[in-house]
Amino acid sequence: MAKDDEKYRWDWVTQTFPTIDPHSKIKHQIIDEYIQTYIDVLMRNQLMPELGLSIVDGFSGGGIYHDGLGGHHFGSPVIALEAIQASEVRNNIGRLKHRPIRSQHYFIDVKRTNIDCLHTVLAARGHSARFGNDVHLHTAEFTQALPVIANNLRSFGKGERVLFLLDQYGYADVPFPKVKWIFEHFSNAEVLLTFNVDFLVAYLADRQANRQAIANIGLDHHIPWDMLRYLKAHNPRNWQYLIQRYLSEGILQESGAKYMTVFFIRPLGNNPMAYWFIHLANNYRANDVMKAIHWKYGNNFSHLLSPSCFFGYDANRDVGVTGQPDLLCAEEHRFDEVTDSRIRGELSELLPKQVFEVERRPFMQLMSGLTNYTMADEARVKQALNVAVANGDLQAVDKDGKSRRRKGTSIKSTDILIASPQKTFFFLPPSKR
Repeated sequence: MAKDDEKYRWDWVTQTFPTIDPHSKIKHQIIDEYIQTYIDVLMRNQLMPELGLSIVDGFSGGGIYHDGLGGHHFGSPVIALEAIQASEVRNNIGRLKHRPIRSQHYFIDVKRTNIDCLHTVLAARGHSARFGNDVHLHTAEFTQALPVIANNLRSFGKGERVLFLLDQYGYADVPFPKVKWIFEHFSNAEVLLTFNVDFLVAYLADRQANRQAIANIGLDHHIPWDMLRYLKAHNPRNWQYLIQRYLSEGILQESGAKYMTVFFIRPLGNNPMAYWFIHLANNYRANDVMKAIHWKYGNNFSHLLSPSCFFGYDANRDVGVTGQPDLLCAEEHRFDEVTDSRIRGELSELLPKQVFEVERRPFMQLMSGLTNYTMADEARVKQALNVAVANGDLQAVDKDGKSRRRKGTSIKSTDILIASPQKTFFFLPPSKR
């Protein structure tokens, strides 16, 4: 990740590496787990002879950090390479015929010293034989390197499965027209993008320079410039939250992706600026996999993007980081339970309209319509349908209409939902108390 000059510098000769922050460790864990889960899902097809996958790390950095404990922590290039290696081993256990994962890796950073450091780190990890074959290092800005890399990716083929890791420092290095270009040119692309939303909003003002900065990333039409002064004056505590809603809707529209998840990450500190860790994809299953991972690592929630309750990671509420569990209030101790209660409330608003406005609806059509408006993954939506299916307010049958499910959690992806003629209003189980 190409970062600011002061903190994020790599130089192998002088052993100059940044110290990894707790919030960045969580981000790396999500990347690692997502790559491995992504591969597991694709390789469930036992007849697939091999899997092709490309990783483009647009802000790679030097590949290594001090961990603050006297040791080292490896960055996203090493994480991606070794997540794929681990996945190949795991998915071939017990098989007579080996199924390889054919991967291509492109690591890009604007600073030569960073790339030189990454080269040494990868070589030390045993990857030197791959340089120039399936591991490629570039000293360039991501947007400048993208056209050449795109041509190479298309030549590689393999279903055009490409995961772009775009861990920019601020918000201006990856304009959304470029993200849209990615989705237009790669049928199976996904993007993991960091977006420093608090920094953008904190300094937002109706001035030409500021307008131009937002225009440069393609979001200027999504800012209510004519209302900005009024919002600041009359909603001093909430105007930033309102702007975040406009930005999130704009990002989804301008990215060209069908599905988006937003996971906020708040660094440790008294007044830290939070950023968004955004996953963009055109594949519903990819979106659902990422949501399930977000549930695992989330420790705080927000209604800033209401009506969709969303959540993220706050280092200040991580007992493993602060060492001060006594500072956490009761609600924070019960994150899972409280969030479950909130998600039930959210689904009670979203599901009735989605289910009952059409007499017969494929379950996957329901999920596709919901996914950008709720943090609930597929498993939680099925749980929310348990009572309705059990008491007959809603029928779930297989695609041939021969088998009927007895509970929501038994619903298959290919099932059809049939609304009751009485259209009883709704059916969510009571929240825990």
